[in-house]
Amino acid sequence: MAEASKLLGMSILNNVPALMGYVDRQERYLFTNNTYREWYGVEPQEVLGRTVREILGEANYAAIKPFIERVLAGEPIVYEQTLMTVAGPRFVQGSYSPDRSEDGSVRGFFVLVSDISQRRTLELRLKESEMRFSGAFETSGVGMALVSPEGRFLQVNRAYCAMMGYTAEELARLSFQDITHPDDLAADLRAVSAMIAGERSAHTAEKRYIHKRGHEVHAIVSASLARDAQGAPLHFVAQVQNITDRKVAEERLFREHELSQVTLRSIGDGVLTTDVNGCVTSLNPAAESMTGWTSDEAVGRPLHEVLRIAFCGEDGQILCIGSLPLGSDPAWLGRNTMLLRRDGSAIPVEETAAPIRDRAGAIVGGVLVLHDVTEQRALTSQLAHLAHHDPLTGLANRTLFKSRLDQALARARSVGTGVAVLFGDLDRLKLVNDTLGHSMGDRLLEEVAKRLRACVREGDTVCRWAGDEFGILLPDVTDEVAAAAVAERVIAAIGETFHLKGIGQPVHVGISLGASLFPRDGADSATLMQAADVALYEVKRDGKGSYRFFSQAMHEQVRERTDTEAMLRQAVRTNAFELHYQPRVLLLPRRVVAVEALVRLRSADILIAPSRFIRIAEETGLIVPIGWWVIEQVCRQLQQWKGTILDGVRVSLNVSAMQIRRSDFYPALRALTERYGIDPAQIELEITESSLVEPEPGVAVCLNLLKEAGFSMALDDFGTGYSSFAYLNRLPIDTLKIDRSFIREVGSSQGAVVVEAILALGRALGKKVVAEGVETREQLAWLEARGCDEAQGFLLCPPAVAQDLPRALAASGLIRTEPERRRSAS
Repeated sequence: MAEASKLLGMSILNNVPALMGYVDRQERYLFTNNTYREWYGVEPQEVLGRTVREILGEANYAAIKPFIERVLAGEPIVYEQTLMTVAGPRFVQGSYSPDRSEDGSVRGFFVLVSDISQRRTLELRLKESEMRFSGAFETSGVGMALVSPEGRFLQVNRAYCAMMGYTAEELARLSFQDITHPDDLAADLRAVSAMIAGERSAHTAEKRYIHKRGHEVHAIVSASLARDAQGAPLHFVAQVQNITDRKVAEERLFREHELSQVTLRSIGDGVLTTDVNGCVTSLNPAAESMTGWTSDEAVGRPLHEVLRIAFCGEDGQILCIGSLPLGSDPAWLGRNTMLLRRDGSAIPVEETAAPIRDRAGAIVGGVLVLHDVTEQRALTSQLAHLAHHDPLTGLANRTLFKSRLDQALARARSVGTGVAVLFGDLDRLKLVNDTLGHSMGDRLLEEVAKRLRACVREGDTVCRWAGDEFGILLPDVTDEVAAAAVAERVIAAIGETFHLKGIGQPVHVGISLGASLFPRDGADSATLMQAADVALYEVKRDGKGSYRFFSQAMHEQVRERTDTEAMLRQAVRTNAFELHYQPRVLLLPRRVVAVEALVRLRSADILIAPSRFIRIAEETGLIVPIGWWVIEQVCRQLQQWKGTILDGVRVSLNVSAMQIRRSDFYPALRALTERYGIDPAQIELEITESSLVEPEPGVAVCLNLLKEAGFSMALDDFGTGYSSFAYLNRLPIDTLKIDRSFIREVGSSQGAVVVEAILALGRALGKKVVAEGVETREQLAWLEARGCDEAQGFLLCPPAVAQDLPRALAASGLIRTEPERRRSAS
């Protein structure tokens, strides 16, 4: 029985995941466990008789040599150090305990080195370990005591009380001097003084106590001194192992066994051992907690009764219930396994199983290690959810949407059904964010997500694509009818009033939808999503709050738009633009008062009108660099006209809403005019009426600064946008330009009424009025009869490049050339 116990102990030590060994005074190994194989790639039998330097290598040996010298001098050593192993660097905690012969000399030392690399980064594990230590103090089988610097017992555990025969209350009235053998007291006191003086941090020694009944208790005591933040001594922590009844021949095995027990009780992983028949022989405290079985209850029972493992599928469903294998080689089962506890609850675990062998290599039992991965799997699950869902709304994100779309297409190909894809874009969300704040905007998005879910079937997918964009996947849809029904429900649902908590006013938004169908509009996910996006673009271009299905005509329009955008980007890089100038004529008396700069795009010797590219330039943001190019060209041209017949002519130019909203517009414009020496009064900025709908505060500030600097402002295409007397009065607008569409209709009663109203409005507000697109003499006569201030159009003078402008003005009778002036003067 003693031999079996010794074999069992040696097998346990060999499978403990820490370096354990014994080194003699010549620094040669006399015992090592199997962990040396994992750390240094050497078999335990190859280690015996070799030196520490040979096994650990020069770098490691240099790091720990001071500790070896100290322990061989009789000082117990505990250290933390980085050691290099075959698997890379490990941060370890080492404990060297001197082994003394009968005459007190040190004949060697015990080695226990544990890998604590994760301790630095796993703070939660550290806290759990501290809690386990607090519980283990009382329940530990090793005697433990907290002792004041003067020697008074502050706290003892049950094992210590049982060892000494006293109750905890009795020991609280005693000191360690009272129960220490008189012959050992002097050495104890010297060690205490040395620790208090800071000469050593810990003390381990064999000593004798006097039991309450009077007999001696032989023990190994390990003590360390805890200090406060200022370094003052607080208390000693003592661990006491009773070695009274051990035989000398069993002494080393006993110490190693106790050390392994402390290790097993201290670690957070559950450890179970079995005999060769698969019956449980031991559980450590962590295993007791994890399984719900105490060690006394479990010992002798078949392993499958105590340790029930559920093997689960990817969806978490239990596939089968069994136990861990104990074959000839270690086994690891870590994926989708659950430990079924005694009370029926389950915890996710990772497990390791390994056999216990005797000296002949025969299997005599097994060791099983259980690691609780509850938090790890919860975090993994949370991260997996976040990787596929929008954190605000909980909807699928674009990654999950694409994955499900690919699955739906694969199914549709196999069974011959269809798939519909809807892309949506919220209308007026920016207004909500700007007026109510982004927190309310987020709350609105959450409510929108709820309504979208309510509009679809259980198997459909609603996705928040990005920002205010949403996607809807409808599997098993064969035609437009079903998809259109969903689109109509969505538009109706989002169009209903939102009542958000925290604000007293109702909120109104809308949604625009583009739709595509498989296989009609595309054979793969990328094509279908692009088609739905194209359809959405068409909806937003022609008006919001509706839906549209993709068509081939849209594809052609997108291709043309893409080609135009590419051409624009190339033109911005190469400055492939031209400016043409069209005169603005004062009607009474008829003379040129200004010219309007009109930008043209030249491509392959063809001039492209702005109607083909300005809208795309605004949508892509290219209007900003184009706008600055126009402004700089106008400044340069005004500089060149100085001293010519065009000196003093004012130039009007269009400024996009995107450009004027930029905070750097005013300072950059002033810098340009100053660089070219241009009087701001020579430049009139034309702003489209649509850019002033609910203008941002910064726009009004910018316009007022421009007015103060001397620039004049004109409202272009007046009457085609959202006219407002409020901004006409509030903003420094000098001129109203009647859109050419109204001038074409002055021959009709309705068209004449509109133009007359604008003329009357201009007079009432003190604004100049300019008629655009005057092309017939009848239109010109009509405008003159009603007191219109200025006009421009092909009838008066067509646009011309700068070098041809004097000739065009002369041909139109609006200005005389220099030779004509000299003839007239003579």
